[in-house]
Amino acid sequence: MLFSYLPIFYIVIAVIFLISIFMINESSQKQTLKTNVAFANHVVSILEQSLKTIDGTMIKEIDQNDNLKEYLYTTDKVKKYYYANKVSDAFNNIVINNKWIHSVYLYNIEDQTVLSSDISTKADSYGDEAFIRELQQGGFPKGWTNKREYRELEYDKPVEVFSLVKPFPLFTAEKGFIVINVNVQSVKSMLDEMTHADISHINLYDSQGQRVFGSGGQDMSLIGSGYLGWTVGTSIKETGLLEWTSAFSMWWLVFGLCAIILGTLAIVFISLKHSKPIEDITHQIHDYVHKTFGKKGRSHDFHFIQSALDKLIKESNKSQEHYKQNLAFRRRMLFQELLKTDPAHDKTRWGAALQELGRIEDAAMLSAFVVEIDDYSEFCAMYNERDQGLLGFALGSAVKEIMQDAGADCWMEWIAPQRLGLICFLPDDRESALPGCWDHIRTWIGQNLKFTVTLGVTDAIKDAEQLHVSFKKALEALDYKPVFGSNTVIRFEDIDMKEQREVFDHLLVIRSIGLAFREGDRKWETIFDELVETLRANRYSRTEIANLLHYLIYQIYKDISGLPREGEDPILELNQAADTFETIDDIHEIFKAILVKAAGQLHVFRSSQNQRSVVHDVRAYIEANYGNPDLSLSLLGDTFHMNPSYLSRLFKEEFDQNFVDFLARIRVEQAKMLLRSTNDSLQDIAAKVGYTHYYSFSRVFKKLEKVSAGDYRKMM
Repeated sequence: MLFSYLPIFYIVIAVIFLISIFMINESSQKQTLKTNVAFANHVVSILEQSLKTIDGTMIKEIDQNDNLKEYLYTTDKVKKYYYANKVSDAFNNIVINNKWIHSVYLYNIEDQTVLSSDISTKADSYGDEAFIRELQQGGFPKGWTNKREYRELEYDKPVEVFSLVKPFPLFTAEKGFIVINVNVQSVKSMLDEMTHADISHINLYDSQGQRVFGSGGQDMSLIGSGYLGWTVGTSIKETGLLEWTSAFSMWWLVFGLCAIILGTLAIVFISLKHSKPIEDITHQIHDYVHKTFGKKGRSHDFHFIQSALDKLIKESNKSQEHYKQNLAFRRRMLFQELLKTDPAHDKTRWGAALQELGRIEDAAMLSAFVVEIDDYSEFCAMYNERDQGLLGFALGSAVKEIMQDAGADCWMEWIAPQRLGLICFLPDDRESALPGCWDHIRTWIGQNLKFTVTLGVTDAIKDAEQLHVSFKKALEALDYKPVFGSNTVIRFEDIDMKEQREVFDHLLVIRSIGLAFREGDRKWETIFDELVETLRANRYSRTEIANLLHYLIYQIYKDISGLPREGEDPILELNQAADTFETIDDIHEIFKAILVKAAGQLHVFRSSQNQRSVVHDVRAYIEANYGNPDLSLSLLGDTFHMNPSYLSRLFKEEFDQNFVDFLARIRVEQAKMLLRSTNDSLQDIAAKVGYTHYYSFSRVFKKLEKVSAGDYRKMM
């Protein structure tokens, strides 16, 4: 073992040492390149800043120097001479205050004279006449010129300069132009101060790519100036490998050797320590073989060990298979326990239960959700039992694969013929992927399996002891499928929990539907439509909606129970629809169709009773004249030429309510409307609805509404 480990150890150290040298050298090269780019940018910045300052100074001088304007525009020779001296002094100050500026002169187009800080002369005798003529013929350059030679007098020694030409006035140049010359040598001196011959160099190139000055060495970086049109090339000398290695001191070498020696000793110690248990096990095997079979050759010893290991492996595989089967059964039981558990009184230690069933150790969070097949009755009608099983297997496989792609491991079980329950184990950083997985499951099933599913989901949890609560929330989310619709993902956290009283408030609306239906008033359809939209907007659960529907069925039953049956019983149809609906749209479509059919039968039946048709006119008369305190059966009999007793009996048979109760209900309903919408006194309201004495009104109101009129107004 030692002869195997130590050479590898030394080789690895050598490789690491060489790699470190190369990596540091490469890092040094990269850093040198970055430094060089920064250096070049710095040089360009200084050049631009310095020359922009000169540019700005000249613009300011042109704009604010009144002497300059007077000089160019005056025609008086004495004044012109005076202002010429002032302008020359101004140019002289500019040259003195900026060490880069070599000279400044003004060319007057009108009299073709040149005025500088030193002289005033005709252009044809000025040393820079060729440049002036070139400007007149070719126009002004946009910025600074490339390097050129400048002479003030023809016999002067030429000086290399960069020139900037400014028209006067600035935008028309009708009077002349100013030429500012910057000494190339001054720029070079400034850049030379920024370099060190042994470390770096700078090359300056003009707009045509010609080198203006510099050492001419190879440039590592080239940075152009958009303002000047020039390019700066720089290079910084790299630190060589030998220079880097020379930085090592003897102490570092000693430290490295000590580390290698300590590593060698550690390998020796660990190898001896780990080989001791193996040696002890080997001795025990040999001792056991010798005691059991006597002294035999080594080949027989190895044959015994091999056979023992083979048998052990077979037994282990068999035990593992039994364990997997038992584990699958216990996981199925886990889902059944979750269904039966009451979250408020459960004391099961779910964390320990999951651990026993093989919970994923690195899972930091749990997610429980339920997948339900939509329109399950239609699903069963379309496919036979074998196909249903295949489609269920395909659904489970797709869900598991989608969750595994997101990094989650899943346990799943069919908790009902149409419902697949899942428990997913998530790493700590995968919680945010859950909404995407849920939507992927929904869309994939809809696109590939020719049926749709709805998912009841809730937020992932960290505490495994709350697994049963999370599972119940997912199931409760599915209970809101009627309002959220099929082929959706319903989050428990998106459900707006309603108080029980809110559901009971709709009972009054249902009663009004029953009343309108019983009386043959088509407005029951409008009220029913509004009720359905209210249920949709308020997002009630399936159970709450089913209870309201059964109450509506009860109200309808009282009105059509005496009708002759034609075809299927509408009450049975309504009950079946209330028990099997999936969405609000199902309720609206199926219920309304059955009710419209029943209302038609009721209308035909009533219309056939010709002798009682007058009762509807009586009812309309009562609704229109309820405020008449003299309204009675006698008055109605006189009005409709009928015997009051016979009219009372017909009214009772037709509306299942006697005249007195019907009139009282209409008057109380109108009184309630006035109590809600006006500030009239109780006595005035009683008179308006037909009661001469307030006491009679108060007694009837309290009998019907269970509260006094005053208390009702306070409640509203």
